[in-house]
Amino acid sequence: MISATVQTVPPCATQAGIHHDHGFGQGARHSAETRTLVVASITCVTMMVEVVAGLWTGSMALLADGIHMGGHAVALGLAASAYYLARRYARDRRLSLGSGKINDLAAYTSALLLGVSTLWLMLESGRRLLYMEPLQPLEAMVVAVIGLAVNLLSAWLLAGADDHHHDHDHDHEHSPHGDHNLRAALLHVMADAATSVAAILGLLGAWLWGWHWLDPAIAMVASLVILRWSWGLLRQTVGILLDAEAPAELRRLVGERLEAVADSHVADLHLWSVGHNAWTLVASVVSHAPASPDMYKAALAGLDGIHHPVVEIHHCHACGRQLDAR
Repeated sequence: MISATVQTVPPCATQAGIHHDHGFGQGARHSAETRTLVVASITCVTMMVEVVAGLWTGSMALLADGIHMGGHAVALGLAASAYYLARRYARDRRLSLGSGKINDLAAYTSALLLGVSTLWLMLESGRRLLYMEPLQPLEAMVVAVIGLAVNLLSAWLLAGADDHHHDHDHDHEHSPHGDHNLRAALLHVMADAATSVAAILGLLGAWLWGWHWLDPAIAMVASLVILRWSWGLLRQTVGILLDAEAPAELRRLVGERLEAVADSHVADLHLWSVGHNAWTLVASVVSHAPASPDMYKAALAGLDGIHHPVVEIHHCHACGRQLDAR
């Protein structure tokens, strides 16, 4: 009987020492997640009150505000879910560049929902301008004021959710792209506040002077403002989802850091977002002196938002001979 001898290969020390966190900075739970969930709950309750009150009083602006809140409640729930999913799957290796773009995808969807609901509001307001309906302005105005107070409280809660990012943004002048998921949630709340203000002004005119046409007219003007907000958010989130280049200031800082190593020149640089305050890059560098990828990665260490940089080095021997000849 012949026994086979199995040789055990000792582990490579270099391989064992290499460790990367594949969370891309998205695994921590932030206050934005909890606050967004609280605001979503408040919005749901207020939405039901405003829809019932709008139907009871006949106020188009108030009914529209309530329906808007319904869409916003869905969007806020989507935002809260995105925070959870991004945190839950932050280190899932099936997501090669992390889970950060779940938040941007949620923000993109929220912007679409906001735009579609606002288009409906414009059409319905136009119909009400042509065909006036009975209105109880005083009762509707009371509910609209309550809705505005809820919106302001929600905006205050969401605005405070980004406090933990301020120090980072102040420390690094490149100002990484903001939390679009949080911005989308805040945008929905601000849109609610705008429609609430529009409802109050329109109802006030109807109550004091009988201008029932003012209620749908102001709602239409507010819709145009909200459409502009949603379009701006769509443009920003589309850029992130399509891996658009990072802002010019951040690209300049990264280029300067790379070119400060071993008399180097950046021949090609791709720098893009993989999540909130998280960037990754692929760079081709021409070096005129001995250099290693670790030297370039060390030069980027001060930029906390950079994850998994890949640096390709091209050693220029021809220039080196010319410099030696001098």
